[in-house]
Amino acid sequence: MADNGLIKTLRGHTEGVLALAFSPCGKFLATGGKDNAIKLWSIPDGIEIQTLQAHEGDVRALAFAPDGDVFASSSWDKNVKIWRTSDCSTLASAAKHASPVNCLAFTCDGKFLYSGSDDATIKVFSSPKCWLENTLTPAIGDIKTLALSSRGLLAVGGVELQFLETPSGNLLKDNDSYIYGVKALAFSPDGNMLAAATGMEKRLEIWDAEKLEEIGSIKDSDWLNSVAFTPDGKRLVTGGLAVKVWDPVSGTCLKTYEGHTDEIHGVDVSPDGKYIASASGDKTINIWSL
Repeated sequence: MADNGLIKTLRGHTEGVLALAFSPCGKFLATGGKDNAIKLWSIPDGIEIQTLQAHEGDVRALAFAPDGDVFASSSWDKNVKIWRTSDCSTLASAAKHASPVNCLAFTCDGKFLYSGSDDATIKVFSSPKCWLENTLTPAIGDIKTLALSSRGLLAVGGVELQFLETPSGNLLKDNDSYIYGVKALAFSPDGNMLAAATGMEKRLEIWDAEKLEEIGSIKDSDWLNSVAFTPDGKRLVTGGLAVKVWDPVSGTCLKTYEGHTDEIHGVDVSPDGKYIASASGDKTINIWSL
């Protein structure tokens, strides 16, 4: 069913917004986009705290460390950067990829940062120094998305979906049954499930992350560009042309939030489960009541 639970629209980016992430405390939202900038906002009032001219290309991914003290960004300019949350100062920068960097994920202890790139590699950096510790080569071409589970399992998406052991990078399972590939990945907080959004294939896959078996498939009428679990693991949130909330067990769409005038490139759920944030090509970020 459609829902008009829009709380606030955040405006300030001069081009489309591609990435966003809530801080672990829930008080801040980081956003980044085609204007090469990162903005930090206070939540839920939506006041812009700071703007960083962060990169020399699209900001494609953002991720907070589990303790919230630092956050990371990656870009079309091939760089990965780590920032101090309290004052938005640059702590470290690494230019180790040979192509645009599309995705980021911190380990649960916050000591390492994984980045995936169009150069077909995943780099593992120490945090917050951003020293290169390892390079993984999943052999699926461009790395479009990755996710780390609370149990240390690494899921990687591109033309295929792969499950890799960490820190070795050994392949545990692969699935190549896609036309266009995997666009976004998210593990449930307990690490038991993985959600895989397939973009133009308009399908949301649910995987058992222990058995590495697909246990559900949700077909939508809309592109599925982004996906996130709610903190209790009981709901999934996706973004395409609208924001949708799903029951991952039954496959039922519980809510649809409409309001953006362009594609939605990113969604995230606040740590307290009260809010959804969505980033769109229409240059705005919407905050919705969950």
